[in-house]
Amino acid sequence: MALSSILQDLSQLTAEGRGQAKKTQHIGVGADQLAQVGPWLAEAQPGKSHLLVCDAHTKVAAADALLGHLRSAGLTASVHVLQPRPGEDHVMCADEEIAALREHLAPTPHVNAIAVGAGSVNDIVKMATAKLDRPYQCVATAASMNGYTSAIAAVLSRGVKRTLPAQQAQAVFADVDVLRKAPAYLNLAGFGDLLSKPYSNADWRLSAFVRGVPYEERPAKLLDTAFDALLDAASSVGKAEADGIELLAATIILSGFTMAIAGTSAPASGGEHLVSHYWDMEQHCHDLPLRGLHGTQVGIATLMSAMLFERLVTLEQDDIDPEAAATRIRDASYLDGLAQRHRGLTPAVVDEVRAQIEAKQKTGPALRDELAAVKAQWPEIRATLKDTLMPSARMRDALAAAQAPSKPSALDVGREHAVRTLTVCREIRSRYVAMDLIADLGKLPTWAAEVVDAVEA
Repeated sequence: MALSSILQDLSQLTAEGRGQAKKTQHIGVGADQLAQVGPWLAEAQPGKSHLLVCDAHTKVAAADALLGHLRSAGLTASVHVLQPRPGEDHVMCADEEIAALREHLAPTPHVNAIAVGAGSVNDIVKMATAKLDRPYQCVATAASMNGYTSAIAAVLSRGVKRTLPAQQAQAVFADVDVLRKAPAYLNLAGFGDLLSKPYSNADWRLSAFVRGVPYEERPAKLLDTAFDALLDAASSVGKAEADGIELLAATIILSGFTMAIAGTSAPASGGEHLVSHYWDMEQHCHDLPLRGLHGTQVGIATLMSAMLFERLVTLEQDDIDPEAAATRIRDASYLDGLAQRHRGLTPAVVDEVRAQIEAKQKTGPALRDELAAVKAQWPEIRATLKDTLMPSARMRDALAAAQAPSKPSALDVGREHAVRTLTVCREIRSRYVAMDLIADLGKLPTWAAEVVDAVEA
C-alpha cells in the first residue's frame, strides 16, 4: 500500500516536470527497467548517440548490460569509465573530476550522457552536464543515496564538502534486479541516509524559528508515509528482498524530489550530514580512503543527532541564559582556537571553514538578542521539535533490524575523535542547525561525550 502511494506521488511529480528543462520527467522503478531505457531514449532523445558514464564497479553491475539493450534497440551507444584517484577504490565527486568529464563532453554536443551508477558517478555527470546546459539521465546501480532526483550535488570543492546547485536527472531508471545484486553495504547506506529525515526536518524548523529560514510544508511532509513504511521494512531491506529494495529505491527517489521542490537540501540534510562530511574532509586532507559511504556515516550520525535533540527538548525556558552565552562568546576571539579545533584538516581547508563559521556564528550583544528571542519562543519551538522528532530508540532498532552499522567505532572512529566531530562539525557550513543552538548554550561538549558513550554502549 505504501509503495503504491509513493509511486503515485512520483507519477504526479514527474508530470509536473514535463516540458521543463532540467526537471525529472520519467521515473521507472521495478523489474526489467534496463530494457525500458532504450525505448524511452528513442522517443525523448531522438537522433542522439549515448555515452554511458560509469566506474569499474558499475560497468559490471549495469553498464555492460545496458549497452547491449541500447544497441539492440538500434541506438548508438558507448561506455566511458571514470577512474578513481591513486590509492582510492571508488570515484570521488570533486572539482577536478567534474572538469575532466565536462571537457570530454564539450566537443560533442550530439552526445547524450547517461550516468550509470550511484552517488559520485551520478553527481559528476549531473554537475558536468549542468555546466554544459544539457540534460542527462541516470540508471541506478544501488539504492545508496537520494541524489538521483535532487537538483543539487555533493562536491568536494577546495577541500570542503559543499552542496552545490545542479539539475535533476531527466529520467531515472531503478531496476530492482540490479539493485538487489549490489553489495549489501550500498543499499544499507541508502537506508542510513534516509533515517535522517525527522532530524533534518527538525533542524530546518529550528532554523526557521531562529534565523527566519523559509520553511515549506509540502517537501517536509512528502516523505511521512514512506518513512514509516521504510522503518517497518528494515529487515527486508537488510536481507535484500525484492519488496524491501523496491520500497527503498522508490523512497530515496522521492526524497530527492523533496530537495528539488524546496530548492535546498534542508528536507533531507541537517546536522547529522555534517558529521559525515567532516569525516570525509579529514580523510581527503590526508589522502586517505573514506571511512565509509556517506549514507553509512549518516545513519550512525543520525542516531547521535537524535540523542542530541532528545536532550535539547528537555530544556525549560529558564535553562536558556542569553547573557551567559554573550559573555562566553564575546567577539571574534572565539576563532583563535579554530586551527586546533580542526587539527585533522589542512590550513587551507581551515581557512575555508573559517569563512563558513564567520558567516553563521553570532557573538556578544547579537548572540544575546538572538537567544533572548529563542527563550521567548521556547515553548512553541520545543513543542514543534517534539512533534517533528522520532525517538532515538526507533532509529537504533531500525539500524539493528537492517544489520546496518550504528556506532562510530564501526568506522574506526575512536571515542575522542567522535566527540570532537560532534563538537566542531557544525562549523563547516553556514547553515544553522540544532548543534549551533546547543553550542551557543554551552552544552555541546558535555552532551557530545554523553551521546557518543550512549551510542557505543
